[in-house]
Amino acid sequence: MAEGAGGERNGPEGKGRGLGPVILFAVIAAALLAAAFLTPLGEYCSKERVQALAEELGVWGPVVILAAGLFTPLIFLPRWPIAFVAGLLYGILAGTALSTVASTLGAWLNFWLARTLLAPAAARLRRRPRFARLNVPPDKEFIVIFLLRAFPFSNFAITNLLAGALNLRTGSYLLATFLGMIPMSLMYAAWGKLLQKPSAEFYWIAAFTLVLILAGTWWAKKRVPAWFRRWGAKAAPKEGGDGAPAPGGGAAGDRG
Repeated sequence: MAEGAGGERNGPEGKGRGLGPVILFAVIAAALLAAAFLTPLGEYCSKERVQALAEELGVWGPVVILAAGLFTPLIFLPRWPIAFVAGLLYGILAGTALSTVASTLGAWLNFWLARTLLAPAAARLRRRPRFARLNVPPDKEFIVIFLLRAFPFSNFAITNLLAGALNLRTGSYLLATFLGMIPMSLMYAAWGKLLQKPSAEFYWIAAFTLVLILAGTWWAKKRVPAWFRRWGAKAAPKEGGDGAPAPGGGAAGDRG
């Protein structure tokens, strides 16, 4: 989930992660806005047409969004299209709430699989030296998961699986996941709403959330890996006489 004590990158915030995903999303969103202004796409994204589509979908609209949020992490697809469409169809507040719940369900499913069906593979993963250094103190689990969710310097699906493999506490993991995904869901939904209704207030909301996420990602990218290096150094397995880890060494114990 982070850099090991020896400086090797071991997890979802490895090379290539950081501000890139947010910048890529901003480019795609800007391209969609430009297309809406300069092509017939804008007619299909008008407030009237979108409202008519939402009414036509009825209860199946939210059901499809929830289902997409549940299953897309299984095939490592990004979650931003779900929140973007939710914001486009249902507005910023309802879209944010719907996409956050959908993504939390997907995160829980990945986490549950890592602790049940994939438990033997997770146990083998924990025994590997570099993963043995992945240590999250129980009192730091919430803040670590919250930051990994709130700022996109980690891979969503891999973070879910590693959290399950490391036996983080379920309640703390789910609460931190839900609250941590709200900022990103808000940003995605705001840009989706902006496509439907390009007004000044939504431009400000979309721009403010984007700047907030970029700044937060930059800060968290520097802080969280340093925490893991410090915790990993303290929890690194001690070598026995034959070079094998001493009994009780390792970072991840069972947690309920």
